[in-house]
Amino acid sequence: MKNIPKELNFNYLKNLPKVECIKCHRIYRKDIERNYICYECKEKEESKRALEIKIKARTECLLNNSNIPKRYKKAEFKSKGEIQKTVSDYLTKNFLQNDFEVTSDILLFGSIGTGKTYLSCGFAIDLIQKKNINIKYVTEYQLLNLYFQKEYISFKKFRDADILILDEIGKRVLIDWQMIQLEELLSHRFNEMLPTIYISNLTEKQFKTFLGDRLTDRLRESNIQRFAFNGESLRGEIIGNGT
Repeated sequence: MKNIPKELNFNYLKNLPKVECIKCHRIYRKDIERNYICYECKEKEESKRALEIKIKARTECLLNNSNIPKRYKKAEFKSKGEIQKTVSDYLTKNFLQNDFEVTSDILLFGSIGTGKTYLSCGFAIDLIQKKNINIKYVTEYQLLNLYFQKEYISFKKFRDADILILDEIGKRVLIDWQMIQLEELLSHRFNEMLPTIYISNLTEKQFKTFLGDRLTDRLRESNIQRFAFNGESLRGEIIGNGT
């Protein structure tokens, strides 16, 4: 009998005083070690605490593996102008309030220094913290360089991310194999219904030319939403739906 846990020892339990649980208000045999909380409520508390620890650990893991640049690690998902407010509202509606099957791709394009990358990284951090979504940031060069260096596992992690932020599209002229791999990756994400946020300093017309007819048609099918960032004032113009 010496090795029987107190919780299963009838003689121990029957001698405990009866008290009211401060959580559920049921009467139970009070164990002084449990601070007036019954066994069932204590188990629920411990399960909740374990779940919170698990979620926190996953959040930290997702943030650490998001590839968000050091400069934007503390980016906040706050709008600083009219266009950013419009984009912020759309990002919230598109990704926080909808299932991925009905979300759309997004293109942020226009002038350098208008906050496209900052806003996108702030959104990524916010989404990871709120919904534990696997969202990754990468530049076009970084992504294609992974493939060139035969780091296929890392390349695949970006390809299969729940949401991919693909920055600096069209910054460089791509040679044939680079364009083929970019097409394959974007086609894969289109077919698997994985939303992508494109960021480019090109104009809308230049962006279409860079992608070519095949990918432009794919983006049209995904009902891509386009937002133009123009000028130093961080103000811009929404361009409407479709390509």
